[in-house]
Amino acid sequence: MAGYKPSRNAPYRLYDNVRTKRRISELNRSIAMKTRVTVESLTDEFNDAIALAKETKNAPAITQAALAKGKLHGLIVDRKESGAPGDFAALTTVDEVLTVIRSELGEGAAAALTAALARDEPEEEEQASAIEPTHDAPNTRN
Repeated sequence: MAGYKPSRNAPYRLYDNVRTKRRISELNRSIAMKTRVTVESLTDEFNDAIALAKETKNAPAITQAALAKGKLHGLIVDRKESGAPGDFAALTTVDEVLTVIRSELGEGAAAALTAALARDEPEEEEQASAIEPTHDAPNTRN
């Protein structure tokens, strides 16, 4: 090809072009309008699936559709572990754990954990009496 030199930067320059951006935006809008998937449309589909599953007495399908609907609306959250295995193993004090919780999950989570820990801790006197040895048992060592 005479006079043409390929450039790795060409796609980036093309994307920065205002006319190109406008056309990409138009195409994205038309795709969104065609598919028109919304929370409402998905909820309707799950409701239809539940109704059909009830008609056919398919309990597992009812459960699956209900769970999917709950996840869609944020009522069911799949939990997953974050961080590497053993990340919490090095933490030796409550303050260290709370610092990590606060940085990863926010102040609300740290406050909730603090309140839960305060509820579960026995009074200091109860702790001291539980730790003190009793002298009632005879010493059987010779």
